[in-house]
Amino acid sequence: MLPKYHVVIGFLASLIIHLIFQITFIQFLVIFLSSVLIDADHYFLYILRKKDFSLRKAINYFKERRKKWLSMKPEKRKNYKRAIFIFHGFEFWILLIIIANYINLIWFVLLGIFIHMFLDYIDIIYIKDSLYTKFSQLYVYHTNKRKKEFL
Repeated sequence: MLPKYHVVIGFLASLIIHLIFQITFIQFLVIFLSSVLIDADHYFLYILRKKDFSLRKAINYFKERRKKWLSMKPEKRKNYKRAIFIFHGFEFWILLIIIANYINLIWFVLLGIFIHMFLDYIDIIYIKDSLYTKFSQLYVYHTNKRKKEFL
């Protein structure tokens, strides 16, 4: 899903939670920011691949990759490696759950991540892609071993 949708829907979901449950402004902000900033792993991947720190170029890079990806039939996509996004897998979420037992504010980070991932799963179903790509990054790593690089 494109960042602008994560920003708008993440803000609205955070606002609704803020109004219904009367959480503090800081908790609202943590939910909203974590619902958007989870995609920082995309930016980190861009930096590693391109050795460039331009956020604008990173956004354009992933928009172009998405356009190329969606131009392929879903069956053909299965032949290509998937990117590993470290914040998008349950491995990272388990770590956050452990930390949340010591730092309560992390539960609000997890709520923001849930909002983000819910939107990602809707997008994945809509584009007829594999759900595993946003569930386990270790599994993505394992399944990438016998696949071609996606340009």
